[in-house]
Amino acid sequence: MPIPAAALAKYPFLSQSKKYIVQLELDIKDMATITTVRDLAKHRVFASFDLIPKTPKEANKDYETEIISYTLALLYLSEIDDDKLTQRFASSEANKISVYLKKEKNKEVIFEIAKEFGWSPIQVNDYKSTSISIHFTTYLKMTSRGRLSHNTIWQLVSRAIEKGQVQVNPKELSRLLQEEVHNHLTQSIKENTKQKILKLPLELKQDIDELNNEYQKRKPQFEKIHIEVQANESEYPPCISSLIKRATNGQHLSHIERFTLVTYLLHQGVEIDSIVNIFSKVSDFKEEKTRYQIENLAGQRGGIIKPYVTYNCATLQTHNVCLNPNDSICNSIKNPLTYHLKKKY
Repeated sequence: MPIPAAALAKYPFLSQSKKYIVQLELDIKDMATITTVRDLAKHRVFASFDLIPKTPKEANKDYETEIISYTLALLYLSEIDDDKLTQRFASSEANKISVYLKKEKNKEVIFEIAKEFGWSPIQVNDYKSTSISIHFTTYLKMTSRGRLSHNTIWQLVSRAIEKGQVQVNPKELSRLLQEEVHNHLTQSIKENTKQKILKLPLELKQDIDELNNEYQKRKPQFEKIHIEVQANESEYPPCISSLIKRATNGQHLSHIERFTLVTYLLHQGVEIDSIVNIFSKVSDFKEEKTRYQIENLAGQRGGIIKPYVTYNCATLQTHNVCLNPNDSICNSIKNPLTYHLKKKY
């Protein structure tokens, strides 16, 4: 199905975007002379490490600029050739695309994206309903790796399966496609790295140097953050594991216990939808209210720009949330967020 330029601007990873650029008859030298394209390409990379200059006004109006800037951004990343930056960029772009997917009203575009990744068959009777299903092999591939693998909501055992098809709702389909986009971007950049262009225009070299210099300044802080937040579920502290078990069993949690559980999981990168689901069996559960409160703690409301920090262990001991203060690891840390670091080493 031919996809209009407006959609390609939102989903520039599609193969039709490459054909679109070919039709424009643009090469690397041409791209180097278009300031708006270069500015937006740099913006896409800067956005991945939270150095976000003002977006060019043309970015919201000029579909061609959007599409071309994506290709140029991949070139910049392949020339810098840093795995951590590649991952950050892939996450940044995939998160943005996920927002578009959740708002996408044209189900034919969703089909085309699914086909792009070889998702066959995918069955949708009405995209606004829950009547969506994908083949179980595709579902397993997407949910058995990355962050999704740590969230019980994605376990196959809890899904309805009929004739090899796993049912998902539109929001879940968007999240699965987001994961696929992330993997696709990472692979595309790696492939581009193997095919570096020998003679780049001076303007592009200057852009690459600018991006790389700014990234290297921030890289130590990025690595610190990466270490602090990456914990597998098996490495969660006893207090958090207990709170998860109690909540999923429908047991009541106090305010401080809920705050502790939510803030900890947010700092581990667990999705808001998954955290909401953890509380779904609690007797006083109201989805809208629960989601609002979690979004507030995540920094999506109230002017806060990052998740609230989990209470220190001393506070948790005072409120009887700490289960085992005499544990060798618990006794050596000040905050549950650092438990997994001690457990690893």
